[in-house]
Amino acid sequence: MATLVLGLAGQAIGASIGGGILGISAATIGGAIGTMAGSVVDSWIVGSLQPDQRYEGARLDSLRVTSATEGATIPRVFGRMRLGGNIIWATDFTEHVSTTTQGGGKGGGPKVTTTEYSYTASFAVALCEGPITGIGRIWADG
Repeated sequence: MATLVLGLAGQAIGASIGGGILGISAATIGGAIGTMAGSVVDSWIVGSLQPDQRYEGARLDSLRVTSATEGATIPRVFGRMRLGGNIIWATDFTEHVSTTTQGGGKGGGPKVTTTEYSYTASFAVALCEGPITGIGRIWADG
């Protein structure tokens, strides 16, 4: 709305001054300046009326892992073999929070705050009995 009002006001002021620059009338120049000023005012008003937005990522409530149980078999491997390990020690998971804010600049738009969560944990996995020469590949989720 301010764009229209200030555009018409600038055009009226330019017409009252009269004349022109490089073949462009003062009314046209005044209207363009008023329209630009009105656009800035409009974006400021609309931006101040909109609430800030917040987005939160998914959070982890609990961690379910496989663990060693008393009496479970310990594989004995000769050559290469794909096998599942037994978690014999683990720490609680640690939550890391990362928050970023965007927007709310010159246009006066709403600020968008995004919160993301990531997790870390340390654990020890028993694979088999006896020494091994190396682990060729680690499979996760199939």
